[in-house]
Amino acid sequence: MTVRQLRYREIFFLWLPLALSGEMMSIAGPVVQAGISRLPEPTINLAAFGFVMSIAVLVEAPVIMLVTASVALVRNRESYVLLRRFVIHLSLLVTGVGFVLYFTPLYHFVFQRLMAIPPDVLQVARPALQVLLLWPMAIAVRRFFQGILIWQGKSMLVTIGTICRLAALALTVVVGVSIRSVSGALVGGLAMAISVMIEMFVAAWWARPLIREKVLPVSANPDSNFVKGYAGLFHFYWPLAGTDIMRIAARPIATTGIARMPNPMLSLAAWPVASGFVQLLASMTTSLQEVTLARLSDEKSKRRLAIFALGTGVVLTSLLVLVSFTGVASLYFESLMAVPADVQALAIPATGILALMPLLFAGRNFLRGVMIWRRQTGSVQLAMFVNLLTLFVFLALGAWFGGLVGVIVAAWATVGAQFLETVSLSWLNRRLEKALGVESADRS
Repeated sequence: MTVRQLRYREIFFLWLPLALSGEMMSIAGPVVQAGISRLPEPTINLAAFGFVMSIAVLVEAPVIMLVTASVALVRNRESYVLLRRFVIHLSLLVTGVGFVLYFTPLYHFVFQRLMAIPPDVLQVARPALQVLLLWPMAIAVRRFFQGILIWQGKSMLVTIGTICRLAALALTVVVGVSIRSVSGALVGGLAMAISVMIEMFVAAWWARPLIREKVLPVSANPDSNFVKGYAGLFHFYWPLAGTDIMRIAARPIATTGIARMPNPMLSLAAWPVASGFVQLLASMTTSLQEVTLARLSDEKSKRRLAIFALGTGVVLTSLLVLVSFTGVASLYFESLMAVPADVQALAIPATGILALMPLLFAGRNFLRGVMIWRRQTGSVQLAMFVNLLTLFVFLALGAWFGGLVGVIVAAWATVGAQFLETVSLSWLNRRLEKALGVESADRS
């Protein structure tokens, strides 16, 4: 029997809509912030909304990797039913955590007494967090169905769903600004909640016929490599959830390190400018993980996916290098972002250092896809731990030596941490292949 050869065209047209979807999702924050800025008391509401999203993202972290689990596992009726039940239970768990944090006296204890968030900010933020109670559940269900769409090669539907989400978000913000009687932070919370709900329903609607025709009629092969039962699913998924929690933890670690170096205010201002600009291109490599999972089948497909990932990383890194060293970055920061000159002076060299990130991300996400396809999610978590530890050590050394520019140290620390994570994944992958006595991915 001849195995169909994976083509670069197929990889590209599966990846491109997902990359565009990720880019569009990054627009949501600025759209909401623009609306809040046009409502009464913008300063405190912008601060409250920033706090709201930092907490909401942390609470939802355990469900982020459900799209990866869905792409990797949903192949038949048994795997669909098992993962669907897991999605429901995990959603209820994170919703329960949110309820305890947002609706009980623990709110003031955790955020005011332990985190020292100003009371005025907490008062404005609480209603916004409360309307986001079901946000993690909507994200979990949405990503579960998106995984099925990606596996079936319907990534364009994911992009259309994101367009519907952005349209709903923008409409909610416009209505909120028109009414003007609702606080800016609450408008932001409602926009985020309603838009994700819309996207969830759209993804579920499009996934229904695929599930009915392609998934439910198929029975599990007793010899398949599918995870067995809840224990097997938990063993597969928990390292992925832990990986994303560590990814989120890297942000406050970088901020804390910068704050302990000379002239922290300037570096803290330059860091999000530089890292946010780099993320605009680097985020396009994120979907390489799901694309690898969806199309990896043998050594030939693995080689083509690796070449595509490498090419994507090289192109995006080259664009960043070109932008960083030709004055385009300066034009962007000054004309579009209105970044002060002293902040630009630090942000531009940091951007040049971080230009390596798309290439490193591309390699990392491809290797993650391979390891997850092989059910080695613990290795993915281990490599992310190497990343986090490296970041911490670099920043600690920068603070200990003294006299170094915080944002530059953070840029090198981020690149070094990402490089070692990618190297770790490559080494773990080669070690696994050697242990299995194989030189190729031969599972169908």
